[in-house]
Amino acid sequence: MVAVYSIIGITFVFAIILTPVTIKLAHRFNLVDVPSDNRRIHKKPMPRIGGVAIVLSMAIGFFIYYLFTRNIESIALDRKFVGYALGAFVIALMGIIDDIFNLRARYKFIFQLVAGLIVYYFGIRITGFKIPFIYTNTINFELIDLPLTLLWVIGITNAVNLIDGLDGLAAGISAISATALLTIFIATSASLDAIIITAVLVGATLGFLPYNFNPAKTFMGDVGSNFLGFTLSIVSILGFAKGYTVVAIIVPIIALGVPIFDTLFAMVRRFVKGQPMLKPDGAHIHHRLLKRGLNQRQAVLLLYTITSILCIISVVMISADIWKLLLLLIALFFFVIIGLLSVKKTTDENDVKEEFKHKD
Repeated sequence: MVAVYSIIGITFVFAIILTPVTIKLAHRFNLVDVPSDNRRIHKKPMPRIGGVAIVLSMAIGFFIYYLFTRNIESIALDRKFVGYALGAFVIALMGIIDDIFNLRARYKFIFQLVAGLIVYYFGIRITGFKIPFIYTNTINFELIDLPLTLLWVIGITNAVNLIDGLDGLAAGISAISATALLTIFIATSASLDAIIITAVLVGATLGFLPYNFNPAKTFMGDVGSNFLGFTLSIVSILGFAKGYTVVAIIVPIIALGVPIFDTLFAMVRRFVKGQPMLKPDGAHIHHRLLKRGLNQRQAVLLLYTITSILCIISVVMISADIWKLLLLLIALFFFVIIGLLSVKKTTDENDVKEEFKHKD
């Protein structure tokens, strides 16, 4: 545990230090995001390569851990970590190229596909699961483990990328979800790779968040959002690899519920409208909250809260205490109802104000 806390702290410090450096470099080389359409919420040009600080601080965290553990076989990182590192490099490279030259969706997909194939080759894959108390034998996915793994890795990578639309949203949700997964991994004695990667991720996102929360001083860009999504997809596979059960499959889905739901909803919406699946639009969940009258901070904090509750549920699910889980689900239900009523009240108040303005 001391090693985990130490690596979180080290990575946090480096993210705090490196993020201002990326801000200066972005201004110097004009790597800024200019608000050019109605999807963009910001009003002035913003540095868009802040995610480089996340990548570099995580790389430094891994390197420091390696230096202290390379001769201790029991706690040294293994072959699967190498696969993650290579795949993460491909994703980071894609993100940097995209932030500088604006890659087309098809080329980004190729990079993501290559990264997915790399981690699969190194043994990071979804191989099957068990149904506790019903079917004790493992249901194997040997024939479809490759497409399932690629679907999960590419899907989660893009899900986190798609919610990166408000100051601090993707970084905060990633930090909350990673913290929940880290708690689960430690409690269940998951693979060391999963624990260390997740700990480093928590430190990097928490160190970056002060510069990214509203009012933001920098955006993470595609290099950051894709890197976070890719890393979360990998640790959710590694962390439950020792004992895939239905619960182990559901837990990361719940913990990452907000980006997953938003992505699925976007796909259905675009399919119904006959739009390209990868075409960006202004109808994501955070856009809808803004249209309902919330400001950026309110929308982000609401989604933080929902993510936190989902993560608490995912942690409790691992303990298999059905009554605690039931109470949390009831609490979540009432929370959603109260949230919807609050949003409706805010919207009604705004409508009344607009009506008075017209009368004046």
